[in-house]
Amino acid sequence: MISFVSTTSAKTKFIGTHKDWTAYSNKEKNGKTCFIASEPLKSSGKYNKSNRGKTYVFVTNVKNGTNHEISVVAGFNYKKNTKVKFTIDKNTTLLFPIDDRAWSESPKIDKILVRKMKKGNKLIIEGTSSPGNVITDHYSLSGFTKALSLIDKNCS
Repeated sequence: MISFVSTTSAKTKFIGTHKDWTAYSNKEKNGKTCFIASEPLKSSGKYNKSNRGKTYVFVTNVKNGTNHEISVVAGFNYKKNTKVKFTIDKNTTLLFPIDDRAWSESPKIDKILVRKMKKGNKLIIEGTSSPGNVITDHYSLSGFTKALSLIDKNCS
């Protein structure tokens, strides 16, 4: 199970794990949010590993709201005016970073990426840190579809 739960709200509940993806729900007074997350299997690049925070890929559903929003938490601030490469198998889409997070340009792109993630085997995310270091994270997509179905059931 991913270790960030201890740092999130006490209202965050574990739903389940499928291979490399874990599903959670979070109930707030404004409604319910569900998300799946995965950590990289490996990371590469020239950077000080002790200076880097945790890194994750998320897919988030908000009950009666957004579905399948993709976001990346890098564990470092991205360099301004750069793009983040989000590559599923060999198909690359550019994400837009703000500080230490990155998103696609629209919900339409998110839906396309989720379809590709369901069919894909691996995900590689490449970004440039604020000092200019290129950092590459390698994720498995094993278990993605089943974990996604957990949040679709819990927050649709």
